[in-house]
Amino acid sequence: MTEEEKQRNNQNNTNNVRNAADVAIASGHPVAAGIGAGVKAADKVTGGKSSEALGKALSAANRVAPGGRHLQNASNRLNESGASDMMGRIAARKNSMPPTGGQAPQNNVNPGGEQQGSLPSSDASENSSQKKKTNGENSDQEQDKRTRRRSMVDDWDDEEKAKESEKSGLFGNVRMPIVARVALFALLPVFIVLLIVLVLTFSVAGILGEYDDAFGFNSVNGDDTGGLVYGRVSEKQQAFYDRVNSVKMRYQANGKSVDPLKIVAVYHVIHSHKNSVEYEDMTEGKISDIADAMFNENTYSDDTFKENLINNVFRSYMPLSSKDLREQMADEVFEYIENYYDLIGHSVSGGCTSVGSCTYDIKGFYIKGKGNVSKSMQITDLYVRLMQCGSGNGHNYGGTFGQPLPGEELVPFEKYILGVAYQEIGPDSPPEAIKAQMVAARSYILARHVDMGGWRTLQQESDGKWVIQVASCTQDQVYCDPDKGCSSPGDGQWSQIYSGLDHKVGNSFSRGPMPADSPLRTYANETMGEMLVNDQGYVIYAGYVSTEQNKMISLARQGLDYKQILMQVYNQGSRAYGASRLEKGSCNNGSGGNCKPTGDYASWKQYEGEWADTVYLGTSGKTIHQIGCLATSIAMLVAKSGVPVNVDTLNPGTFVTYLNSHGGFQGGNFVWASVSNIAPNFTYSNDISVAGWSKQQKLAKLKELTSQPNTYVVAEVKGNTGQHWVAIDSVNGESITMMDPGSAATDMWSQYNWANTSRFVVFNAG
Repeated sequence: MTEEEKQRNNQNNTNNVRNAADVAIASGHPVAAGIGAGVKAADKVTGGKSSEALGKALSAANRVAPGGRHLQNASNRLNESGASDMMGRIAARKNSMPPTGGQAPQNNVNPGGEQQGSLPSSDASENSSQKKKTNGENSDQEQDKRTRRRSMVDDWDDEEKAKESEKSGLFGNVRMPIVARVALFALLPVFIVLLIVLVLTFSVAGILGEYDDAFGFNSVNGDDTGGLVYGRVSEKQQAFYDRVNSVKMRYQANGKSVDPLKIVAVYHVIHSHKNSVEYEDMTEGKISDIADAMFNENTYSDDTFKENLINNVFRSYMPLSSKDLREQMADEVFEYIENYYDLIGHSVSGGCTSVGSCTYDIKGFYIKGKGNVSKSMQITDLYVRLMQCGSGNGHNYGGTFGQPLPGEELVPFEKYILGVAYQEIGPDSPPEAIKAQMVAARSYILARHVDMGGWRTLQQESDGKWVIQVASCTQDQVYCDPDKGCSSPGDGQWSQIYSGLDHKVGNSFSRGPMPADSPLRTYANETMGEMLVNDQGYVIYAGYVSTEQNKMISLARQGLDYKQILMQVYNQGSRAYGASRLEKGSCNNGSGGNCKPTGDYASWKQYEGEWADTVYLGTSGKTIHQIGCLATSIAMLVAKSGVPVNVDTLNPGTFVTYLNSHGGFQGGNFVWASVSNIAPNFTYSNDISVAGWSKQQKLAKLKELTSQPNTYVVAEVKGNTGQHWVAIDSVNGESITMMDPGSAATDMWSQYNWANTSRFVVFNAG
């Protein structure tokens, strides 16, 4: 199933759940109305996220349940036809009206606010007695029948509508055409069945309950739960979460980023196979054993984690278990994580390790007190040089003004903005406040040199790079390396900040690396290149202190988006700078706006899809599933480049099929130059052996290659341990983002040991 199909199913199910809740309440049926009221109440608390979770869970259940496909198709038709919304609106209107006769609800009313039963009793109102004819020819029931027959002919006049509304316990007080009423009665069972399916799904299959630990942990520690609110944490659970968080922070202080969800997943799997293992058994020592299993020295990889789970962690709890069982348990850990992320609508590989770069067309800057300062600049390949901090504000920051901070490399500008937001406003702030901080920080530091002068410069250097020189402390703004963390021998407020954790002394300042899947990386890509400008298009010198940051947070909590926040903050009081709009540089998204390689091609895998087992490579007799990593990687890069191709639809299958008959393979080996046969403007350039090179040499070469325009690289990443190829998406700092046809991972050297990277094969497009 494609991601688009999943989203379609989720959206249709979510909308149907919301409408079904209204219809169930309006029905007056005790069970259905109770379910519907529960859904509405949960939505009120969670801002609509509960019905979203129910919709996603129903989608997940339909993918595996017998007959689920038919139920999903019916749900899609119900919503996309508009019938669901029509019924929901009618029911919601009815639910919002007072009870019959305008009386206040009594203690015995049902969740929909109506009288018990589908119809009021014969003496429920004064009108009912007035309807009785004095000659006794007609009972109330006969009068009701005549009224209903007449309504089918003339669609009710106003007087009869009022009378009829008093007689209908299901949709009384709601005026609607008879065709709508008939349709509603016909569809009511569909909605009730939908809600009952949901109840059965959760009570029997326990789709949400299975992820209690994941929801509970993420709620406590502020990680991404898709906006879900979880409030059923027991004292023992809470103590477990606190221990996990303690271990996470301890490892983070030592430069290791521990994913707490993996620890939760391991506990869940152990407990499911050995019920005697409870929360209280997971001491900090046991949790640390799981954390240790994630790393080979300081490098995380899924393969290392899985191997250590099988050979060490699971064996310590189940010493007599077979290796096959322990391998199954290791697979269950990763399935748990993937299914949890799917449930909350967050990709397991959704974290990115890098942001892109931009070209900035600047006409000048607005500086308070100086007005518009014309300074035309077209800036490309922009970096930041972190500089020392001297004395100021009555404090000695520990450095010398005008001198570079020792041991620091140039920082790509957009990575610098991410690191500033990470430290200045922090990852626990509301998302829209973080985005506002990123735009303000970018605008501020671009204009800083105009206001301050001296060693604070923004200029192109002899190697062609544009470089901003910035004090690495609160005298300008504070940067914390998102990949290495940061530290200071001082308190962080009145001291220089260094990348990495080596400068922490005793209780001095430090912050660990940002998790690879941190939402901040997504926000950085979403706001990349955006600058705050005035009516004349001059970049605003958007200074800020805690006063502005607190206001950003407050406005975000009131529901404003980051653009609205910026317009308020920089148009009022001492910051009345005439902010008018945002302008965006021309940007290369690097790892993409959703923090992973973008485009359908980025998700192509050699092991899945219609091409996996049906297309053969050359005369090898092997499938793409078996040996198609290189062909899939090159197909990804051809798709990424956007060059014309000689097939109607490009994917790994059509790519290999075409080259099978156009000189693409010798046996099972790929012929480099043959790629031009399917994509004439995509040409082979070079095959570079990097076996035996140092990590920094390999990184430098890859940076050099990918910085060249229209240049694309595939890398062999297993060297003498096997053979596997991946497509390079981007390189930023120490991070290499890949598109891997063999896994969901995106960080190349977290997934594959850098020492085994042995070849770079280069192509050019144009």
